[in-house]
Amino acid sequence: MQDETYKIIKSWAGVSTWYTSHPLDQRRFYKAMNRLVSELGNNIDIGEFEIALRRYAEEGSDTLGRPEFWDETINSFVLKAETIFGYEQEK
Repeated sequence: MQDETYKIIKSWAGVSTWYTSHPLDQRRFYKAMNRLVSELGNNIDIGEFEIALRRYAEEGSDTLGRPEFWDETINSFVLKAETIFGYEQEK
C-alpha cells in the first residue's frame, strides 16, 4: 500500500515546491488528499503516508536542504493529513 500511496501523492509531493504555502501547492495537497481518500477509503495508514512523503523529501533534498528541516515539514503535513483522514472516517 505504501507504493500506492507514493504514486497517488506524486501530483503534489513530486513537485519541487510541495512543502510551501503557495496556493498552488496547497491546492495540489488537498487534491492529493482527496484522491487518497477516494481511492483507498478508510484503509489509509498514516505511517505509510509519512514514509511515502519522506521518499519524496529525500529525492528532492536539494530543494529542502538539511534533514532537520524535513522532519518539521513532514510532521506538519502528516498532522494535516491525519486530520483530514480522521474527518473522512467519521463521515
